[in-house]
Amino acid sequence: MKLDAWNELTRLPPRAENPYIREWKKKGGKVFGYTCSYVPEEMLYAEDGPAKFLPVRMGAQGCETTEDADIYMHRFMCSFARSLLQLGLTGDYAFLDGVIITSCCEHLRKTYELWRDRVKPPFLAMVSVPHRVEEARHLAWYQEEMVNLQEEIGKRYGYLPSKAALRESIRTYNRYRKLMAELYGLRALEHPKLTGAEALKIAQAGLSMPKEVFNEKLAAAIEELRERPGVKDYRARVMVGGSYMDTPLLVDVIESTGAIVVTDSLCAGRKYIEGMVDEAAEPMDALARRYFSRVPCPRMIGGYRDRLDFTRKLAREAGVDGVILERIPFCDHHGVENMMETRDLEAEGIPTLNLEKDYLAADKGRLKTRIQAFLEKIGR
Repeated sequence: MKLDAWNELTRLPPRAENPYIREWKKKGGKVFGYTCSYVPEEMLYAEDGPAKFLPVRMGAQGCETTEDADIYMHRFMCSFARSLLQLGLTGDYAFLDGVIITSCCEHLRKTYELWRDRVKPPFLAMVSVPHRVEEARHLAWYQEEMVNLQEEIGKRYGYLPSKAALRESIRTYNRYRKLMAELYGLRALEHPKLTGAEALKIAQAGLSMPKEVFNEKLAAAIEELRERPGVKDYRARVMVGGSYMDTPLLVDVIESTGAIVVTDSLCAGRKYIEGMVDEAAEPMDALARRYFSRVPCPRMIGGYRDRLDFTRKLAREAGVDGVILERIPFCDHHGVENMMETRDLEAEGIPTLNLEKDYLAADKGRLKTRIQAFLEKIGR
């Protein structure tokens, strides 16, 4: 059976080679890169004036060395941050009209400074995100950052989105989240309709295409996948979580052992689509509440029990046999969080493997050995 939409979404090239990015710029649109799921994309996508913006999440797929970035960043800094800077220095992101970075960690805060001083994109902004979510003042701080970003863009390009444009953008993104939730449902079946590697590639396509176009193609792909025979001969059902992941390297290694990755708790995966924006509320208020009040990442002080409950919920929904938590070396947030989750999940009878993996092409043999030993330990 020919799977046209599915084929396209799992084969979309990154960055400037992406045909949708090329077409967007050809028509006069602007492309803005962002580095964190705390950036309110709907606000950018609603810029429906002369400078219509396409937000794309910045990754470093295909980066093979950080030799240029290492001149400016120590080797004990996160290899994802160094890879991102490497691609900036080598011109791989020269097609971007703007870059938005958040204060999610010290590594990316330093990345912001180096992009400002060394890469010098046409527009660069920092969104400062509070480290706590408990009080109204923290939400007000975040919302003020959103307004400041909107005003900076408005001053540069002479346009601010109307409420009608914001509401339309919110509806588009809410549909996207609903469709992605359907895709996750197909992964959680007893006989999953797609592998974890395929799912990750589709998720990445959704971060670098116009959302209306992606929604239509994803809806078609879901219908195609429903007719596809499910995967039956797998060894174990696995969930992955941990540091930022935008390549299928680890998932490929896991699935090469005969296991199948049926869900995740990644910030560019299941966590990214969690929670709808209230379409009836004041648009900017609704965006601030959704982005700031959802299940947060480990950078947030407090909220660990909520994050652990979310991991449990996903593991239960997908019927996993074990959880693999990966972390990039020197990622302080996940270095602590993964250890805590491993302890608490194991105490509840959920087998968990805490795995260190460099962002760049890693030692696949070592990873495979660790994963095989983990599966044997849990009797799979």
